[in-house]
Amino acid sequence: MARYDANVEGVRSVLLKLRTRSGLTVERLDTTEVDVRVLAELPAVRRHVRETGATEGQAIVAVVTAAVAALESTDLLIADAALALGVVRARVGERPEVERLYADDLGERRRALADGWDVLHELLGTTSDYPAPTVRSLRGSIETRTLGALAERCVDDVRPAEEPAGKTVGSVVVVGGATVDHVVVSDVWPDIGDAVQARSFDVHPGGKGLNLAVASRRMELEASLVAAIGGDSQARELVEYLRHEGLSTELVRETPGEATPRALVVVDPNGNARYVGWMNESGVALSREDLRAPRVRDAMAAADAVLVTLEPPMDTIKWALSTAAAQKQKPLVLLLASPPRDSPQQLYRHLRGVDYLVGRERELRKLLSDPDSPRTVDELARMLLALGVGAVCVLEGFGCRIRSSVISEDLDGPPVPLDDAPGVREAFSAALIRKLIQEGAGRSREEALHWAIAAMVTNPSLDEIADSMPSSDEIERTLETDQNLEIP
Repeated sequence: MARYDANVEGVRSVLLKLRTRSGLTVERLDTTEVDVRVLAELPAVRRHVRETGATEGQAIVAVVTAAVAALESTDLLIADAALALGVVRARVGERPEVERLYADDLGERRRALADGWDVLHELLGTTSDYPAPTVRSLRGSIETRTLGALAERCVDDVRPAEEPAGKTVGSVVVVGGATVDHVVVSDVWPDIGDAVQARSFDVHPGGKGLNLAVASRRMELEASLVAAIGGDSQARELVEYLRHEGLSTELVRETPGEATPRALVVVDPNGNARYVGWMNESGVALSREDLRAPRVRDAMAAADAVLVTLEPPMDTIKWALSTAAAQKQKPLVLLLASPPRDSPQQLYRHLRGVDYLVGRERELRKLLSDPDSPRTVDELARMLLALGVGAVCVLEGFGCRIRSSVISEDLDGPPVPLDDAPGVREAFSAALIRKLIQEGAGRSREEALHWAIAAMVTNPSLDEIADSMPSSDEIERTLETDQNLEIP
């Protein structure tokens, strides 16, 4: 996933040189001694020339301007001031504080950005996650990082994120992790001192929170992910992946100078997985200020459902559950009991607001102070239901055992030539919530459970976990196929 890209570095180098004096203009490109061939050869620039008949210089300015306009607000302001492109002016009109961003002198543009930091963010309808920078910090790492992100967008030819296309059945907020997954498929797990050769190795976007958000979006839900990532190249790739999936990244907090969380996932040929995670909680975490931000509060208030994993710090998990329960119109709340956490008793007072508690039997037992005390799944479920949970879904393999005050049923899934697969519990959870939101359209809970089980057996994968999340159409085809194969 993370890789050195000579094209990106070349574009960034040229942009850093062109930020001086009056910035990036057609006139500057026509007279500069800077070698801009790397910009002229961008696929988006070549296409713009071909489709519009613009000159090479006009196409470069148009493509870079569009890429800046697609950045998040803070990066947009930094890149717009560095290159003097007029993106903010086009959005909010001519204002004195805005016009200073386009001074002929780069130093003056930096001072204008530093002085007007909060006001400029407000004009764009947002707030900054970071304090106002100094001119020195802008000149140093900040502009270099931002123009690097801009260069990646130009090279990847990524168009601005659009509003979710097609119909949507509701909205969800996911509070969980976004990680870089290092996935190893191996026949055996080596003993101490031994070495084995893996069948395959790859690096993908991951994290249970990210998987839930991707699955929700593919199932026609508007989904927002609340998560913390670093400020490295892996973080930028995660953000681009989320945008590519049609997800908003407004609630994803990037932490400059910190490494993005990572996970090692070791999968055997039968689909059973072991996980070693590193969430970098000391360097990457959502602060109280992040969680109290207006855009986060607004997203929670508008959500039809809130999906929470046990990946974030305990304070974030408790905040998510308590905030969801306190909404005037309480959303559906699903808690995915993974990965297991120490001191689960901290969550007990918040479980009364959880409508669905989902996990493997082993994970659910880890929520108890004595995991071995329940002798059966029914005893385990009764203990969890006594804490106020609405329903407990025990997922093993590709089936579900659900226990609540109104339903107790063991539901098997269609036959699958695997024992398990990473990501199936995220697929189940997103699908269950998707159908429950539709209950007004006549869907019963039992129908929702069958649909969620079908989601688990659709696109099972040993390694490409996030990319295996199914769409609504794919789940419907799985159900249709299973019905056609039933023996009379």
